[in-house]
Amino acid sequence: MATMSYMAERCGAWQAGDDADAGVIEFRVFFPAGADNGIDALEVVGTFAESGAPPLAMTRDASDPRGEFWTASTPQPVPAGFYEYAYDVRFKNGTQRRVADPCARYSGLGELRSGVVIGGSSPDQNTVRPLPQGRLPLQDLIVYELMVDDFTAGYRDARAPLDAVTDKLDHLVATGVNAVLFMPWTAWRNPDFDWGYEPFQFFALEARYADSPGAPAEKLSWLKQLVSACHDRGLHVVMDGVFNHVSREFPYPQLYQDPAVCPFTAANFGGAFASLQDLDFANDCTNDLILDVCTYWAGQFGLDGIRLDNTVNYYVPGDLRGLPRLLSSMRDWLAERGEKNFSFTIEHIDASAATVVNATEAQSFWDNSLYDLTFDWLWGGSFDDRLLPALNNRRFLQDKSKAPTLYLSNHDHSHVSQRAGARDAVGAPGSWWRVQPYLIALFTSTAVPLVPNGQEFGEEHFLPENDQDTGRRVIPRPLRWKLAGDRIGSTLTALHAALARLRTEHPSLRSEFLYPYFWPETDTGSPPAGIGVDQAARTVVYHRWATLPPGGRALVENMVVVLNFSDQERAVTTPFPLDGTWVDVLDGVLTPDDAWSVDVSGFTAQIPVSSNWGRVLCRLHVPDPT
Repeated sequence: MATMSYMAERCGAWQAGDDADAGVIEFRVFFPAGADNGIDALEVVGTFAESGAPPLAMTRDASDPRGEFWTASTPQPVPAGFYEYAYDVRFKNGTQRRVADPCARYSGLGELRSGVVIGGSSPDQNTVRPLPQGRLPLQDLIVYELMVDDFTAGYRDARAPLDAVTDKLDHLVATGVNAVLFMPWTAWRNPDFDWGYEPFQFFALEARYADSPGAPAEKLSWLKQLVSACHDRGLHVVMDGVFNHVSREFPYPQLYQDPAVCPFTAANFGGAFASLQDLDFANDCTNDLILDVCTYWAGQFGLDGIRLDNTVNYYVPGDLRGLPRLLSSMRDWLAERGEKNFSFTIEHIDASAATVVNATEAQSFWDNSLYDLTFDWLWGGSFDDRLLPALNNRRFLQDKSKAPTLYLSNHDHSHVSQRAGARDAVGAPGSWWRVQPYLIALFTSTAVPLVPNGQEFGEEHFLPENDQDTGRRVIPRPLRWKLAGDRIGSTLTALHAALARLRTEHPSLRSEFLYPYFWPETDTGSPPAGIGVDQAARTVVYHRWATLPPGGRALVENMVVVLNFSDQERAVTTPFPLDGTWVDVLDGVLTPDDAWSVDVSGFTAQIPVSSNWGRVLCRLHVPDPT
C-alpha cells in the first residue's frame, strides 16, 4: 500500500488560499483502510461559526484504496484570527462523542482542544534561516536541554514562551553550548502544566507555548522565529519526539465506535508504558504517521536533530518496523534533500542501547552511567573504579562517528547541585563545589555532553524519582535566573563555559580515544603506575588524544586529565606519554593571566590538584615517523 502523508493530504484544518484578512477553512480527517470506524455522521463545531449556526457536516469519500477521507469547508470566508474546533461523531450504534482533531496543527486553549489560524504572518515572512556554517557532526555538539515553560517562567510576563526563549539565547552561547534540545513542544492532553511526554496531537504546537495576547494568529511563527534566532547564533535545534506512546485521550481511538480496533493503538508493539496508550507499529499506518510527524517538524521548521524518547518500547530485535523503519526512512528523506549531520539520539535506557545504535541509523543513546555514579557518590560518599568505563562507553559503538550522550542529570532527575548539598546542614549552596570534578569528567569524556537547563548556574530543584502517582514529578519548577548572577552561579557558569570552550577548541576532547581503554584493564595488560582510579586517594588519571593534519604533517594533541574528588588537595604522581612542558588548558581559560604548566622529565611528574577540582594538561608533538 502506498505511504500516507497526512500533511501532504492536508489532514487537519487549513486555510484555503493566502489572504491575510479572511479565508475559507477546510477540514479533513483520514481513516486507514481495514478497521471499521463505525461512523454514521461526522460534524465540525467551533468558534469559526456564527452563534446559532448548525454544525458543519462532513462528507465521506471512500474512493482512495489507502482509506477513507471525511471533509468539509466553511460556507464562506472566516475573518483573520485563531479559531478552535472539534468533531462531533455519531456512531451507527447511536453513541456520540466530541473528539479533538488528531491531525490539527494547533492545539486549542479551551475544551475543543484543536485550533486553526486564518491570516497572520505569511510563510514567506517566517522562512527558517539555516545555520550559517552548516551543521556540526554529532561528536562536536554540546547539548543544552531546555523546558520552555520553566526556562521562561521567571521573566516572560504575558509573552508567548517561545518568543521569550530568545531573550536568553545569548546566555546559552556564553555558556558554550552549541545545540538546544527542546523538551516536547507538541500539544498536551489538557491546558494544565505538563512536560509533554503524553502526546495528544503530534502535528500541533502546544497552545500554552505559542499564545500571545494581541497576536492570536501568530502561533507557528513564534517557533520558526525561535529556530532562526538559534541558528543565527550557531545553536543547533533538536526536537524531543515522543513516538512510542500517547495520552489516553489521544483523539484517533475516540473516532472509532470501538476504540480497541483503532489501528494506531490496537495493540502494544515492543512494550508497554504504564498508564499511557502505546502505539501499534505492527500496522503500516502507524509507521506512516510517525514518519510524517518527523518530516513535518524537520522540514517545516529547519530542525537539526531529533531525540527519540523511550525507544525501548518500539524496538523489537530483528523486526524492521518501529524504530528501525523510522530511522532508515528519515535517512532516505534527508538524503533526498541533501541534508547532512542531522542527528538522531535514542533514549534507550537499557543494557542493549549501544547494540541498538550499532544496528540502526541512530547516532547516539542517552547514557545513565555517569549520572548513576554522580548521584550515588555525592549522596553516599563512595568512590570506585566504575568512573573510567562510564566516560568511555563510546568503545561499544562500531561507527566512531557515533557517540553516547552523557550527563550528570537531566529532566527526569533532581539538579546535580541539589544532590551535592542535600545532606549538608546549610543546604546545597554549602557544597556546590563538589560538582566540579564531575563536570570536568563529563566534558573530557568520549561522549556528547548534555546540560539540563539551570545546571550551569547551580539551580537546585528537587525532583522525586517516584512520586507514587501523586503527580509531584510533573509540576512547574521555574528557573531562578537571579541565581545566575550570584557568586556560585557565576562561578559555575564560568566553569561550564571554560569546559565547553576546551572541548570546542581541542579535537582530542572530541575524539574516541581514551586511555586506559577500559578499567580495570583485563585484556590489554597493566597500565603504567598512576594511570586509572586511585580509590583511596579519590583521584583519577586518564589520557585523551587526537591526530591533527596542519600543514600536511601529522601533529598529535595529547591531553592528560587529573581529577581530585576528595576534600583535600592532592599531589598526584602522574605518568605522561611525553617529556616536555604540559600546560593546564583549563587553568589557562579560567585564569589566563596565571596559567599553570609543568615540565615533565622521565615521563612522570607530581601534579598538585585542589580539592574537588581537576587539571586538563595539554601538549602537542610531531610523532617520530619510525
